[in-house]
Amino acid sequence: MAEEKIEFETNSETVKFSRNYFRFAVPLMAEFVATFLHTFWGSMAGFPLDRSTNSLNSSVISSDVTIGYPDSNLLPAFQAGFAVWILIVGFFNISVVHFNPAVSVGFLVSGDLVIYMLIPYVVAQCLGAAAGAQIAKSLRGEDLVPLYIQDDANITAIFFCEFITTGFIMFFTLAMVVDKTYQQHTGPFALGMIVFQGVLAGRWVGAGCLNPARWFGPALVTGGAAWNYHWVLWLGDCVGAFVFAIIYMMFFAPEDRIWFLKLNKKVSNLKSPAPYNVTKL
Repeated sequence: MAEEKIEFETNSETVKFSRNYFRFAVPLMAEFVATFLHTFWGSMAGFPLDRSTNSLNSSVISSDVTIGYPDSNLLPAFQAGFAVWILIVGFFNISVVHFNPAVSVGFLVSGDLVIYMLIPYVVAQCLGAAAGAQIAKSLRGEDLVPLYIQDDANITAIFFCEFITTGFIMFFTLAMVVDKTYQQHTGPFALGMIVFQGVLAGRWVGAGCLNPARWFGPALVTGGAAWNYHWVLWLGDCVGAFVFAIIYMMFFAPEDRIWFLKLNKKVSNLKSPAPYNVTKL
């Protein structure tokens, strides 16, 4: 009897450890790895600060780093969009990866991320971004090119561009995750293309961040002017995700989760008169 009790307690501890591992450890490790890859790929693909051959690998020639519109606008947008597509598909059966603090804020609003996991998620994302940026900097042998915001930039324009572009990323992300009947297999590709559009949309006003952790890493390892107005990227992206998550959940979520119907039902219950208790004398 005692042996059976010990075996039962051992099995219970094993089940508890397994549950906690897949509930906490796996998602956080997935956030770290996904954000690491996202930042590493983007940092390695970025153009060098000094485009003379002296600062580059000997296999690179000057003509390879001549920047035109396709190089400075289309290629970074494609790189970011395809990276998002690859990461979503790659981690699809492991975890619903966010690799973006703004997306984590949006999932908190929708109820798909518990509040005590928000800070660990963001910390894992920032650590992954910092590691990816540091390794990219070491391999390249030079400082990275973070998202610089000039002193004379239109901060209001940057904020609202980040607000709108990241907001729609959150909106369509929730459309994929919240609706359990979603059957569109090209959804991850569509999200990648939304990122592509967002990067293009923000280039001319100095925005195009869409993911504050992605640019936190390069700013951390580069320092200096890389921190200039860095806060507006966090504020614009997180507020945009917050507001658009509310819009989706209020008006566009599936019937069993839409806030508008739940709110309407509560209001109706409040307005309904209480039934009279009729007692026969």
